[in-house]
Amino acid sequence: MAGNPDAARPVFESIEAGQRIPELVRVTDLAHWNRYAAINDEFIPIHMDPAAAHAVGQPDVFGMGNLRVAYLHAMLDDWLGDAGDVAAFECQFRGFNFKGDELEAAATVTGSEQRDGLQLVHVDLAVHNQREENTTPGTATLVLFRDGKAAMPAAAPAGGSGEKRERGVWLDDETLSWLGRSTEPYQSLPVGANDIRRWSMAVHYPEPSPARYYDEAVAKQGAWGGLVAPRDFNPFAWMQGVQNRMPWMRGVGTEPGERILNGGQRSLHFERIRPGDVITAQLSLTDAYERDGRLGTMLFLITETRWTNQDGKLVRLGYMTTIYY
Repeated sequence: MAGNPDAARPVFESIEAGQRIPELVRVTDLAHWNRYAAINDEFIPIHMDPAAAHAVGQPDVFGMGNLRVAYLHAMLDDWLGDAGDVAAFECQFRGFNFKGDELEAAATVTGSEQRDGLQLVHVDLAVHNQREENTTPGTATLVLFRDGKAAMPAAAPAGGSGEKRERGVWLDDETLSWLGRSTEPYQSLPVGANDIRRWSMAVHYPEPSPARYYDEAVAKQGAWGGLVAPRDFNPFAWMQGVQNRMPWMRGVGTEPGERILNGGQRSLHFERIRPGDVITAQLSLTDAYERDGRLGTMLFLITETRWTNQDGKLVRLGYMTTIYY
């Protein structure tokens, strides 16, 4: 589905546990991946060059995990329309997306509640392939607006586990020294209306973008009163001179302790991003620990990214789990 404006929108009183949200299905290949790379600056060799994929032990190029995140957001957003928003989102990556895979982004309601004056709906997420493997399990909390008026949860404080961490096999003193410290803030370029349009068009391909992410007149009639970016939009794509903003990360290679996995991500959403906004990001290492798994000793690094707009309002708190082994 592609966000049919005439589709029935969810009503809080009618939500029941076990209810399925309409799925979003894509048979993915380079046409989808190239479009996504073009908006998110993800022209990474393992997604484009078979030789690079072979070098990391895969049979062929494979799709971006971020695109599956985008499909999940699009599926939720198509169902919500202007009746609500995504307040919290979390997922893990459990498999690869190879050329020709049929991906089904799906969500099942697990419960609902009213809290702090908000109508909240909790869902389990999945991206299944044609082999019935859930490659991207996750959860989300949705807000259903009252009387068409946008409202989101209150801003959250900075994260951090509060636990004392000690040296391990791969966890060294330099990494430990970054716990609780923030990097210098950096800013995006001003967000353009066409940046928003292209993002939505690439994610929804081969179906058209929902009108609320393309037509300013339609967006003006919505809950946010104008054109806003999808929640998974990245305002920091395509910036010259961007370097590694996470000094606690290490080199990526084939040696033990340098092999890397994307362990998943979690995000909390607040203000929407609008055309003209300049987003400031500040990162910190909120936790670092080791566990023994099937790949041996594995180092987990949890990075928090805090986005604020030019008015100092919190836009998003993002948490990324990076695994070295």
